[in-house]
Amino acid sequence: MKLTPISAGHFHCDGGALFGAIPKVLWNKAYPCNNDNFTQLTLRCLLVELDERKILIEAGIGNHYPEKHLKNNGVTSVTALEKSLQEKGFLPEDITDVFFTHLHWDHCTGAVKNTGKKLELVFPNATLWSSKKQWEHAKISNPREKAAYHREVLDFMMDTGKLQLIDTEGEFAPGFEIRMFDGHTPGQMLPLLHTEKHSFVYTSDLITTAANVPQLWISAYDLDPVKVMEEKGRFLQEAAEKNYVLLFEHDYYTECATVQQTEKGVLLKEKLELAALI
Repeated sequence: MKLTPISAGHFHCDGGALFGAIPKVLWNKAYPCNNDNFTQLTLRCLLVELDERKILIEAGIGNHYPEKHLKNNGVTSVTALEKSLQEKGFLPEDITDVFFTHLHWDHCTGAVKNTGKKLELVFPNATLWSSKKQWEHAKISNPREKAAYHREVLDFMMDTGKLQLIDTEGEFAPGFEIRMFDGHTPGQMLPLLHTEKHSFVYTSDLITTAANVPQLWISAYDLDPVKVMEEKGRFLQEAAEKNYVLLFEHDYYTECATVQQTEKGVLLKEKLELAALI
């Protein structure tokens, strides 16, 4: 198994949204913001090469949104994903699978491009993967979360016949394990990747940044805060016991980290670069 980070650009969000009920005087020491209270985030996709398969985890934002929406969300590029792949020696046609942790706009809509006349798949040879629970939830959603789903893009992916739905946890591919978490949004799937040296967990929105590691430091975007804290608490205990390497999708400053058990619960142990671990 070979792991390669792929950039789909950057964006930002309000620091209060990123850390929920945690006071700014605390979170701003761990994760900086600008004068407008915006925290810089990134769209760190991950390419997993496994035998003949090239599995891209997440696909970023894409070119579906008006300029005002992109500006409000601090989106730096809508073409970064393909450029980053090419810089690493890959073409969109090389990708065999695109794995979505969930279907919020910043995680999946970059798998489709708008040509101005029609929608097209960015990765024409790839099977797209979502959890069944997340797909069903995205169709009904709720007023608070509805804006996070781009219905036209999601329906297009399904209509192509390329989108496949996963029912349960377990092995997705050799060494590629799926874990389900429902607190952020029902049916969020996290990849647990077992390499020869380490077990990596792509944390998606369960743990948005290294600063979000403490159990209570959760996002205001989480639909069920109590469930998130319960799920996160159990996961952090396992991560500390088994020395998992957390790989952050959205942390602008930190690619990876390990955690450890302390008197104050499971907390950050060491920040790491992926290149030094593989």
